[in-house]
Amino acid sequence: MRRRSIHTAVAVTALCLLGASCGNSTKDDSAKSPTTGSESKGRGGGEDTRNDYVERPGVPGVTTSEIRYSIVGTKVGNPLGICILDCYTAGIKAYFAWRNSEGGIYGRKLAVGDIIDDELGQNQAKAQQVIADPNTFANFQATLVASGWGDLDKAGVPTYTWGINSTESANRTAIFPSLAVRCSDCVRPAVPWIAKQVGASKAAAIGYGISENSKECAGAFGDAITHYAKDSGVELAYTNDSLDYGLPNGVGPMVSAMKAAGVDFVASCIDLNGMKTLAQELRRQGMDDVVLYHPNSYDRAFVSTSDGLFDGDIVAVQFRPFEASATGNALTEFTTWIDKQGAEPSELAMVGWINASMAYDALLAAGPEFDRQRAIDALNEETADSAGGLLIPVDWTVAHTPYKKSDPQPSDTECQAFVKVTGNRFEMFGDPKKPWKCWAEGDPYVFDATDESFG
Repeated sequence: MRRRSIHTAVAVTALCLLGASCGNSTKDDSAKSPTTGSESKGRGGGEDTRNDYVERPGVPGVTTSEIRYSIVGTKVGNPLGICILDCYTAGIKAYFAWRNSEGGIYGRKLAVGDIIDDELGQNQAKAQQVIADPNTFANFQATLVASGWGDLDKAGVPTYTWGINSTESANRTAIFPSLAVRCSDCVRPAVPWIAKQVGASKAAAIGYGISENSKECAGAFGDAITHYAKDSGVELAYTNDSLDYGLPNGVGPMVSAMKAAGVDFVASCIDLNGMKTLAQELRRQGMDDVVLYHPNSYDRAFVSTSDGLFDGDIVAVQFRPFEASATGNALTEFTTWIDKQGAEPSELAMVGWINASMAYDALLAAGPEFDRQRAIDALNEETADSAGGLLIPVDWTVAHTPYKKSDPQPSDTECQAFVKVTGNRFEMFGDPKKPWKCWAEGDPYVFDATDESFG
């Protein structure tokens, strides 16, 4: 039982980091010149060779008619209460169906092979299963505990992942997360900027105590609020980075302390269920008007049944929100083909789609004489991978390499998309045609944001 509880805590604190504690960043030149797909020719590929068929004997998972991928994700033992493996798989299958309707690539169809549940704590064993399988070309991962990624990287298996495990993806060039977090403790303006927009004056930053990741997240929020206090007019009035995972004893004393401190904005590094517990206690103590900043609550079904608990709150979104304009990007294709799968648009479905887009872009850039290493190398030459305008463009030449705020690294442009909860529904926070708020690089970042669109 102790082993399972440790795995659960690691999973949730990893998910906390999906939020903008670290923020989304991209090199400034990528932000200025986004593309809707892979612009790199890599090792000789591109649209002009997409239909060229070349025999590829000996390449795992490749036949005369198919390029086969496996999927590993968490279903049994999932502590988060959200659809992970099934929704993620639906997104991958939707993307493959779209590309296959166009004729596939290199005379072959993109195919999903084994779908493997890692049962929360068995990721390394399942990774070994993938490595030993001669019938899988590459792997997709939507796991909470990424203990097998090092093995996949060493084995040279191209692996496209849900980007919530930044530590396990760092410095591993065969691992391509949907969210590339390079600096986890850098002081970024997104949270204090949001606090100013909602009219806050006193903010709190909270996190779980069981993980250094969650502590670092809460610390980064608090540091940012303090750093930009003169720009935002918002002061840091309360911090707590020692909450028990799952909030088994409630949060009554903490909310009382925030109430006494005059807190009207809470930046959180806790999971979706923890946010619900917090919102319920705020309501009980007559603090319904406090705005919560959610790093990972972009779940339509969850919010739709929340009885107004989250109305007025701000939710960070790690891709182009469903509420944004679909003009000039792949959002229309996503909604069309996910519907054909009989699935609903969801965060994990979009992550699956984005990962599948990365896998396709890697093949396209590698060229018709592709193999695993060429696919890895080709995507790692890409400098503006936006998954059809659904992501902030990623520069894979540097995205695998993390740094700390103390390192002598150039700053990246900071970008983040937000939605607001109104009437138990999400709506865009800002311009639907330009859904990302971006802050120019500098030391510190410029506080005022600009609206951007990629695609």
